[in-house]
Parts: sequence; C-alpha cells; structure tokens
Amino acid sequence: MKLILGIGNYGDIYKDTRHNSGFQAIDLVASDFNIDINKKDFKSLVGKGKIFNEDVLLLKPLTYVNLSGEALIAAKNFYKVDIDDIIILVDDMDTQPGNVRLKLKGSSAGHNGLKNIIQLLGTEQFRRIRIGIGRPAPSNNPNRIPDYVLSSARDPKEYEAWKDGISKAAEALEYTLKFGFEKAMTKYNSEVYQPKN
Repeated sequence: MKLILGIGNYGDIYKDTRHNSGFQAIDLVASDFNIDINKKDFKSLVGKGKIFNEDVLLLKPLTYVNLSGEALIAAKNFYKVDIDDIIILVDDMDTQPGNVRLKLKGSSAGHNGLKNIIQLLGTEQFRRIRIGIGRPAPSNNPNRIPDYVLSSARDPKEYEAWKDGISKAAEALEYTLKFGFEKAMTKYNSEVYQPKN
C-alpha cells in the first residue's frame, strides 16, 4: 500500500491558502479516481482506494500543519507501511509557483510540517512532491512568512501559476503510481512553468 499524505490545515478558512497546497493536490487525485476522503481515522480525513494497480491511503491530517507527523505515524504503524511507500505532498517556498520538485530525501527547509514528520519518522529519507509557492517580498514584518503561507496568492498571474503547480503535483503523483518515483523525478523536475500569456 502507498501512504500519501497532503500537508495542510483543516478548516474552511485555510482552504485556499498556500499552506494547503498539499490538501488541494490530494483532492484533485481523489477526484480523478473517485476516492472519497471523508472517513475520520489516524488523526486525519482518510480515503482508501486504488490508483492504477496500487492500493492507496490518502491522508489529510486534522492535526494542523505543525503536527502532520502524528497523523502519518498513526497510519504507517497501523498498516505497517514501509518508508519507501510514503509520499508527502507539501508547499515549498524555494520553488516558484507553477513548478514542482520531486525529492527522495532532504531537510525540512524550515517547513514545520516536514520538520515534525522527519522528527517522528527518524529519517529525512522519504519521498516528497514539493509544490512551488515562492517567497514573499522582503519586509520588516516579523509575521511575514506566516502571513504569506496562510494567505492565498492575490496577483491573478501568480494565482494561476500556483494552481497550475498544484495540478502538476497531482499529475506527478499519478505518474509516480503508474511508472515509479524515479521516472517521475526525471520527467517533472526538468519542467519549468511557462505562463499561458
């Protein structure tokens, strides 16, 4: 079984925020394969189904971003899922909107959700699909980063690029489940977003 976790915050006020890019990508995949993510278990909203020939468990944690690892560990331990069968969908400030980056391992890069997952898994070696959200403009506001990730893109072109990146992340996940993570890395890590206009 593949355990696929989207990082995000539960609740309508967070629905269209940059920090919920992982949730949004998971929802697109669930819609493509008619998987309902509506059961509450493992501190998450859970959907179980099949994508191509793979049994999948889709998780949207109810723990909020900073404790994403608690939901992951609960499901991993119950189903005895190998770390190689875990994929995390996560927003990434070091990647520009419209782009995705697939990684086999790496640090949290300051992302508290990844930090918690790394701490509880005890390793940085797990697969992740990073969804570009870009960085906020420099300012003297100490809440600059939290305000940025907990808001939506306001500029129409940036919003379109960000949403295209979420769609690309969902596509990359589906491609992974059909052809493998390494092939998906080769395909999607080399793609650079081109605005439509």
